[in-house]
Amino acid sequence: MAAAYPATLDMTCREKVPRDQGIMHILALFVLWFAGGIIGFLAYIVAPIMIAYRVGKKGGEKYIEEDGPEFSRYASMLVALYAYAFFLTDELPDKAVGSSVKVEFKPSGNPAWLDALPRPILLIPHGFVLGLFGIAFILILPWTVIDALLNERYPRRFFEFVLGYLRWQTRMTAYLFSLTQEYPPFPVSDLLNSLLGGGAKP
Repeated sequence: MAAAYPATLDMTCREKVPRDQGIMHILALFVLWFAGGIIGFLAYIVAPIMIAYRVGKKGGEKYIEEDGPEFSRYASMLVALYAYAFFLTDELPDKAVGSSVKVEFKPSGNPAWLDALPRPILLIPHGFVLGLFGIAFILILPWTVIDALLNERYPRRFFEFVLGYLRWQTRMTAYLFSLTQEYPPFPVSDLLNSLLGGGAKP
């Protein structure tokens, strides 16, 4: 992820994945899979409406100052939840943030309520591209689970791709929650490079 963007995520590939944690990760993955519709509804429909209301009521600068930290916490917990489900960490979301999941949001700008409301629509191109990468993701994730359970390790190449995928989602979440006015970039080449074994850029 570009250093200039006000939403960053960094993690380290673990040398060992405890086998006894595998069942918990799989359960979390299934829960996330089934609850994905609810999470998506809350993040992409309810949150922008709530944010637009707060911005309209108190103004963009006040929203960033007073509500920015709150929505940053929500976004961080969401990222940490996915990190746990994807086998990137053994720490539960509340403990992982700031520890194994080094995610940071820097609220900035002066959003308007008319700007906050249509952001889910503006992010459709990102969702489409991530959906295409999701095909590779669906193929990779079972392999990482099997490798982690059998060999107690996380494949380095797959780690870089999954981390890059999650970094992209982190940027989208920052924009969706109006924590930044900067439209997220499309790091297609970075994600392709990580998929082909070249490593993911932070």
